[in-house]
Amino acid sequence: MASTELSAKNVALLTIFAALSFIICKFIPGIPIVGVPDAQIKFDAAAAPLYGMIIGPYLGFLAALIGGLIAAGSPFSVLTSFCTATSAMVAGFLTMDKISKNSKIQGWPISAVILAALIAGWYATWVGQKAIFYPVLHFAGLFAILITRGWVANSFKEIGVPKGGWQFKPASILSGVILFVAGYMFTKPYLNETVPLNYLSLPLYIIAAVLVLYGIFGTGRFSFISSVFLASYCGIIADHMLGNLIFIGTIDILIPISVVENYFLKPLGLPDIPSLFMYMVPVSAIERILMTGVATIVGVGLISGLYKAGLIFKKQ
Repeated sequence: MASTELSAKNVALLTIFAALSFIICKFIPGIPIVGVPDAQIKFDAAAAPLYGMIIGPYLGFLAALIGGLIAAGSPFSVLTSFCTATSAMVAGFLTMDKISKNSKIQGWPISAVILAALIAGWYATWVGQKAIFYPVLHFAGLFAILITRGWVANSFKEIGVPKGGWQFKPASILSGVILFVAGYMFTKPYLNETVPLNYLSLPLYIIAAVLVLYGIFGTGRFSFISSVFLASYCGIIADHMLGNLIFIGTIDILIPISVVENYFLKPLGLPDIPSLFMYMVPVSAIERILMTGVATIVGVGLISGLYKAGLIFKKQ
């Protein structure tokens, strides 16, 4: 379980991760952001959830925020520094059994509330009211949290404890298969004549994958890997949604709408900004899932190494 105490060890880790965040933001090329000239999605988006998992949601938030602010080179990048910070917080709360030593509140409901608030923020914007199916990736993460609840925290709490054999959960596996079939059916043209259900297929696939993974790897030696994947995904999509809200909020303030129209809408043949967001859903899905994969591979090795070194996750 990630610690919330401000010990010398955690202060040292906070400093290291803030410096790592700065280096990634400043010196490693990122992915260009559609509609924002000279702005990029930095690979700190993949690293930020790990900060929260290792040093907790509060210190992880500070590490990502400090590193991002120091590296920021424009007002827009100052604002988006809060995206990775929020990612660290969401992932950090998911890995915590309790939000503090003396609290009875579990961590996963806080992650769910943050993600739900970001989704609600989307629908509060004029873009979100027209692109109603855009948050499919984010709903998938929210539902995954509600389905698994304290499983991620339990997996982290038991790291280093010898695991037994696999214990399959048939109900979860069956539910995942049913949702996968439903997602496939939603792609059929005859079901999209009135309501575009095809946009719902992607979140159903993601939730189905979570259920199947939970049913197969929810216990045993692979549960830790699966929990790192889920915590990373939820943190990364929280980062994504906050970035979307910042983008929308800064149109005609920091981002001239003429730039978006002339360089992105017209070349793509899109009529408006909501259409641009819907156009980017498949691209966003690929980006965020790849980032989640990177975070999982790095995170499993890093967290396991820090545990074996006695720096984190000491047994209760």
